[in-house]
Amino acid sequence: MKIVAELKDVSLLENINVYGWIVNVLDLSCYYDTLYSIEEIEKIVEIVHKNNQKVYVNAKKIIHEQNIREVTSLIKELEVIGVDYYLYGDFAFYQIAESLNITDKLIYQVVTYMTNKYDIEVMLNDNNSIVVSTELSFEEMRDIVNDIPKQLHIHAFGYYPIFHSRRELISNYLLYRNREIELKANYDIVEELRNSHYPIEQNENGMVVYLDGAYCLTEELTSFDNSIGILLSKFITLEDYQKVLEVYIETNKYSELDNLNIILSKGLLYEQSILLKKEGGNACE
Repeated sequence: MKIVAELKDVSLLENINVYGWIVNVLDLSCYYDTLYSIEEIEKIVEIVHKNNQKVYVNAKKIIHEQNIREVTSLIKELEVIGVDYYLYGDFAFYQIAESLNITDKLIYQVVTYMTNKYDIEVMLNDNNSIVVSTELSFEEMRDIVNDIPKQLHIHAFGYYPIFHSRRELISNYLLYRNREIELKANYDIVEELRNSHYPIEQNENGMVVYLDGAYCLTEELTSFDNSIGILLSKFITLEDYQKVLEVYIETNKYSELDNLNIILSKGLLYEQSILLKKEGGNACE
């Protein structure tokens, strides 16, 4: 399986052999770890292409009408630099990409939407690839990937968002409790009827709640040889993340993940999902 990894630090470019790197840029990215300037991305692209690797841009920020011009200008700059792909979820981004004639570089990524092969086939008509939803069991994901001949992307490792609001909910809560927010502090939330701690953050994109552990495919990846696995670095130290990358590149050392200071999760891999649709749109029983 090919691996695409979020670039947590440029030092990783020196000795990590992956298919591609995901870079985050202000005004275009969401759920990011490390942000890079256009000048930094230009240097990254030069190094990555020299290593015969690909550059993916995290373009998952929701775009509003007043931001269309600046986003369009930013994409034009990235095109001059020579990035290879864009991970996006907002159809406003698709419209901009279409106007620039670069839809062949688009990879549609929304955590909860791509849960059946019919929707995926439709989205593949207008995109280079899609990211299969994590809201699926292992059998459901395997069947979808094997039924579609085109190369798809799947989440292989990392924390991903499960709730996003433009409202500053953490600030509002702390204001109610007469406390000031520290945006760089580590916050989490615990539901009344569950013990799991869900990481939460607030930034210029609003408030986001993440999965209560790093979603982790290991031996399951042998069933997805024709896919591209995505590794995310958010909430993971650089030292641990480098070890994660080494484990996934080696593919036979998954047990070493248990030795890292990371909470691991299988999500819904071994639980039946009600999101998978049969023909006609009826949910599976």
